[in-house]
Amino acid sequence: MKSEVVTLSIDLHFTAENAPQAIQLLISGCGKTEAKPGCQQCRVTKDTVKGNRVRYTEAWNTQADFDRHLQSEEFRRVLVALDMCSEEPEVSVGNFSGHTGLRYLQNLCDRIDSEQPGAA
Repeated sequence: MKSEVVTLSIDLHFTAENAPQAIQLLISGCGKTEAKPGCQQCRVTKDTVKGNRVRYTEAWNTQADFDRHLQSEEFRRVLVALDMCSEEPEVSVGNFSGHTGLRYLQNLCDRIDSEQPGAA
């Protein structure tokens, strides 16, 4: 069976004070993310009407490619930006078989962390 593309889409809302720093943080990791094997795209788009709202998206060839990325410094930047949100972000992770949200992403990160050598 052919593997399906895995997508990550996050809608983030920031205060006017922290929006520039958070957006720069997200943008700073996109080039390195797109250069990784298996990455189809990494984008940061700013809402032109509500300038403090941002959509962050990634697309990966396989679940394994996405899982490897979750361990990276570039993805840690995304997590820092999530912590900077003024409202709970809307997260969608999935493929054509289904989509899940923030809880799924947290569980996936926790699972990957626990599989790392030296994890408690």
